[in-house]
This record gives sequence, structure tokens and C-alpha cells, in this order.
Amino acid sequence: MAGKLERPQVQRPAAAKPEQESRLTNVRTKRNRTTSETPKTIRLTADEKLMCAKLTGAVQDLAPSKTITDSTIIRAALYLANQMGPERLVKMVKEYL
Repeated sequence: MAGKLERPQVQRPAAAKPEQESRLTNVRTKRNRTTSETPKTIRLTADEKLMCAKLTGAVQDLAPSKTITDSTIIRAALYLANQMGPERLVKMVKEYL
């Protein structure tokens, strides 16, 4: 019989050095920035909720690759109102609210 069998030494690659501190997850680095603030509760009537849901569905149909939520619609409305200016916004508030 041949001599004693020996297992060859395992050659492992050098350990990769982490770019940051060693963490189990990358949630903190890739988290959505809108979730870092405390939520703001808004009150809507039943008609306003329905209007928001219909608008969300219509926008979602136009942009199927992007997830559109009620929050997305409300945040987009803030940007639109900012572009319109305070005078037109006051007119809208007086007319509809």
C-alpha cells in the first residue's frame, strides 16, 4: 500500500477589507431618505381620499415602472404648489377648501 494520505493545504484568498465599519446589513447606507424624518399626519375627507386614490391610479398607469403611492402624490403636489407661488395657492385654498 502507498504511504499515508494527507489532505492538501487549503489556500484561501485574502480577506476583503470593509470600506466602512463591519455591519451585518446595509440598511442604514441605502435607506430611503424620506423615511428618516418623523411622519406628518394629515387629515383628509372621504372625498379627498377618493380623489387621491384615483389620481394615484392614473399616475401609476402612466408610469408603471415607478411605484406611486398617496404619499408620492401629496409630495409632488407640494412641489407643484411651490412652483405656482403663494398667490395662486391662496386662490386654490379659498376656492376649494
